[in-house]
Amino acid sequence: MSDPLLDALRADLAAAVHQRDEAIAARQRALADFSNFQRRANDAEIRAANSGAARVIRSLLNPLDHFDLALGQEASKMTIEQLLRGVQMARQELARALDASGVTTIVPQRGDEFDAQRHEAMLREAAPGVPADHVVATLQPGYVLGDMVLRPAKVSLSLG
Repeated sequence: MSDPLLDALRADLAAAVHQRDEAIAARQRALADFSNFQRRANDAEIRAANSGAARVIRSLLNPLDHFDLALGQEASKMTIEQLLRGVQMARQELARALDASGVTTIVPQRGDEFDAQRHEAMLREAAPGVPADHVVATLQPGYVLGDMVLRPAKVSLSLG
C-alpha cells in the first residue's frame, strides 16, 4: 500500500529536480550565448579598427608614391626647384589624405588665448601688445580628429 503523502512528496521532489535541471541548462545556454556574443563583439571591433586603419593607410599611399618618385630622380639632372616642387606636391597630397580622414590642424594665431587642451607652451617671451599667457607664435601646428587632440600645437606665450 502506498502512502499518499509520500507519493506527493516524491512527485514534488521530481518536479523540483526537473526545474533545477532546466534552470542549470538555461544558465549554461545563457553563458554560452554571452561568450559567443563577446567573441563576435571582439571580432567586430578588430574588423572595424583594421578597416579604419586600412582606410587611412590607403590615403597615405599616394603621398608615399610622390616621395618615391621625387627620390627616384637622378640628382645630377634635377634642379632644387624641381625637388622643392616634388616635396610640395607630396606634402599637399598628404594634407589632403589627412583632411579626408577628418584630421584638422590647430594653428593658434598671435594674441589667441592659451588653451591647455589644444596648446603646449614651449617658452615665454616678451611680446608688446600681447596680453600675458596669450599666444605669441605657433612653433609647430597641432592636429585634431573630431574632438580628440592627436598632438597639441606648440606655442610661445607672452610674458605680458
